[in-house]
Amino acid sequence: MPVVLAGLVAGLLLAATGSRGPLGGGVVVSPPRHSPVAWPARLARRTTVLLIGVDVTLDTRRQVVPVARSDTLMLVGFDPMRRRVSVLSIPRDTLVTIPGVGEAKINAAYAFGGPGLTIRTVEEFLGVPVHYYVKLGPQSFARLIDALGGIEVDVEKDMTYTDRWAGLYINLRRGRQRLSGEQAMHYIRFRHDAEGDIGRIRRQQQVLRALVDHLRSPAALAAAPRLAQAAARYTQTNLSLRELVGLGLFAVRLPPDALHTATVPGQVGPVYVFADLARTRALVAEMFLGVDPQVLASTTVEVLNGSGVPGLARETAARLERVGFRVVRVGTAPPAARTEVVDRSGHPEVAQALADLLGSGVVTRQEAGRPDITVVVARDLAPALRRAARLDRRPAPSHP
Repeated sequence: MPVVLAGLVAGLLLAATGSRGPLGGGVVVSPPRHSPVAWPARLARRTTVLLIGVDVTLDTRRQVVPVARSDTLMLVGFDPMRRRVSVLSIPRDTLVTIPGVGEAKINAAYAFGGPGLTIRTVEEFLGVPVHYYVKLGPQSFARLIDALGGIEVDVEKDMTYTDRWAGLYINLRRGRQRLSGEQAMHYIRFRHDAEGDIGRIRRQQQVLRALVDHLRSPAALAAAPRLAQAAARYTQTNLSLRELVGLGLFAVRLPPDALHTATVPGQVGPVYVFADLARTRALVAEMFLGVDPQVLASTTVEVLNGSGVPGLARETAARLERVGFRVVRVGTAPPAARTEVVDRSGHPEVAQALADLLGSGVVTRQEAGRPDITVVVARDLAPALRRAARLDRRPAPSHP
């Protein structure tokens, strides 16, 4: 989130230098074909960005090995219809099914396949598409904070922890204070108390809010060149200049209470976090689809295959079920030129959310009837649904 807000600053700097590429180099996941940002820089539809913070893995000789896990996962949703930003944190130890790998902690997806497989795993787990990503290396966060001149945080208690093997020495004192980049990194990494990783996530969200407040202040303007340079050097993203400016402008124009944060609910065990799928589905519906979870669960849907692609209707139905739609029928239809959503539900926001979820903006209204919504799947839907299967699985090079 702070990187995307900083994208406005970085975007303006890149524009001044004539750059038209993404903010960070080494992009390994292609962006969507159609930009959500309309001319000149207006966010036109819901957009999600996955923030991936990676750790460092050491071998028995304390040498850094080129295999890392995701230490932080946050899915950020930008919603121009409701004028809000939603941030959902996913605990690193959440037990999920990693495509092509099997059941494992979600942070292992990055080790097996870099940003591509991490995106695909999050999409399968939450049921919503991930349009863009931002990857931060182990020192990226600290460098961004230092570029801002530090960040003011209310440290809730004394925190001390030493890991000589990893070279980690945390020594923070209770109270409101300005933290350097390294201190802020220590604050959001600390998890050696009764709260464990859940407390660490809470502190990450606390610092996120402090960063957003700071980026709104006039003081941030003086740090703009340093922040833009740090973001360009220490992050990796498939966001282009156009998307960075569009998302940045959208975010900075929102009131402070438009930022909503939550954590995937579940039971914390000694090894894994077991997600509560029903509560997670309700959170996703409210945060990223903008609909009431109860209305969503009561909406009946039929999915008809007019694409000529075997299995595409069933694949579409499975995706809709993962976010809480009640699919009552999967069948066939005459050949269709493009995917269409027929709405009889009386809840246009639900039909539009379904269309957005599938990447199809065509919604036709009809009088009330059953089922509530009919989806006629055409061949144009295949690339959107199967984009994840083509994501590059090569581990990405780590940034400092």
